[in-house]
Amino acid sequence: MIKLAVITCDEKYLQQLTNRLQGENDISILNTIIIKNIKSEVEQAFAFVKQMIKQRPDILLLDQVIMQEVASLDLKRIIRYRDKLPTVKTIIVGERFNEEHVMVMIQGGSVRGVFRTALGDEHLIKCIRVVARGEIWLEDALNTHVLEEFIKESMEKRDFLKFLTRLSSAKLDMLSKREMEILALMSQSMTNEEIADKLYLSVTTVKTHTRNIFAKSGIRNRVEAALIYTRHTLMSH
Repeated sequence: MIKLAVITCDEKYLQQLTNRLQGENDISILNTIIIKNIKSEVEQAFAFVKQMIKQRPDILLLDQVIMQEVASLDLKRIIRYRDKLPTVKTIIVGERFNEEHVMVMIQGGSVRGVFRTALGDEHLIKCIRVVARGEIWLEDALNTHVLEEFIKESMEKRDFLKFLTRLSSAKLDMLSKREMEILALMSQSMTNEEIADKLYLSVTTVKTHTRNIFAKSGIRNRVEAALIYTRHTLMSH
């Protein structure tokens, strides 16, 4: 069971999310708080975080607006509390995101997904499951932009050649056509079950192909697979 904590300023959105998740057997809302004015309710927010330390949710859904406002008020305190929740994965929920800010959040380690509310509840549920598996969620457009920013930043570092080698699309040359199809779907954060349905294969066959992809290419996980495949498609156009 994936246990959620939710911090939001939108009561209507929280009610909508709660209603939608009632039909999901593998996701439950552990605790929620609605914050309308962070300046006057900051102590309530930190009290909620203290509860999280005791309850240990798997994922925190955090409103982008609240995150920005709290950071401007007491960043040191936020960092202190965050260090007490090392296993909690955070998904930032908001209307729009700047790729530079996304890159900084992902590099920080605790944020494992950024989600635009315009994508709808079905995509949010998929996002929650992807992050719960230990992977990073980025929608396709952000995935490309963030990868480009990582490459730009890496070009300024002494280990750029090592980084470039790791992401090189040359790793993909030894993959079969079917393996490339599966890699493309993996880069869209699809689960083994979803890939199996898409390609009319068994889940066992998909798992075997996935193991072969990792073994042949040296790719270590699905996040790296998505980055390498995205770079491959960029270089091909």
